[in-house]
Amino acid sequence: MKRTAFTALGSLIAVTWGCAPPKVVEVWRPKPMVHWHDLSTEPILPVRDEFRIMPGLSHSGIFPGSLAVTRVSIEKTGETQQAGYASGLPGGDPDRPLAPRLMSDPRNEFLQWNSALDDLFAVGEVFPISGKGLGGGDAEPDQILAAFAALHARLGLVYAVNELSETETEMLGVLYDAKNKSVLAVLHAYSMSVVPPEVIEESKKPIDMWETDSRALVRARFEKILHACIHELIQRDRPATVVTPVGWTPTAPVRPVVWPPRRVKSEE
Repeated sequence: MKRTAFTALGSLIAVTWGCAPPKVVEVWRPKPMVHWHDLSTEPILPVRDEFRIMPGLSHSGIFPGSLAVTRVSIEKTGETQQAGYASGLPGGDPDRPLAPRLMSDPRNEFLQWNSALDDLFAVGEVFPISGKGLGGGDAEPDQILAAFAALHARLGLVYAVNELSETETEMLGVLYDAKNKSVLAVLHAYSMSVVPPEVIEESKKPIDMWETDSRALVRARFEKILHACIHELIQRDRPATVVTPVGWTPTAPVRPVVWPPRRVKSEE
């Protein structure tokens, strides 16, 4: 009787183990790619892991000014994005299953870009543009430029992140003169993972993904390229021409300059 009970128990355990779900292995799947024409209002010549300032432009009175920045991603229309992300309104054209959307998370974007450009004093501030600024529409370059102008940004950066493979990532961006709605420069960054994913899984020691993963490395690379690009634009920029009103030609201050300043009582 005892032998029969133990045999039944062993059979139950064997069946239970045999029905255990297999280990789920995540497989990298390519996402829709963002192309240069998704970011630019005019035809441009792409670059590779560098920046290029558009030739023949008049760089006058651009700085000091603020920079608006936003990220474009290709997503299926009608899908609601993750919480905390700026996506368009639900719904879409069934004949157009893919459309550009703004995927910027203002909380992360603000800190990231202000930190990257904090030593360029000619850039007063960097602020992100979310999908709400477009009224839920597709993130077409013309609409993005209109949002930049509405928020009085002097410069505008539209960028995208493409995962080329499990270990390769690229970032491409277009920098605009938001006031004149013209392209100032194009930027591109490319990075590969330092440690392959299979090594990370087998390693028993903790690995800093910010120093090994291509998605983190390409952001650091892109920030350096953007910094160098804006720095060169600042060097090329010339003071804006100030038009003096007719009949008003000041030759001296309105009142003598007093230094050190003293408190002046208002006349009653």
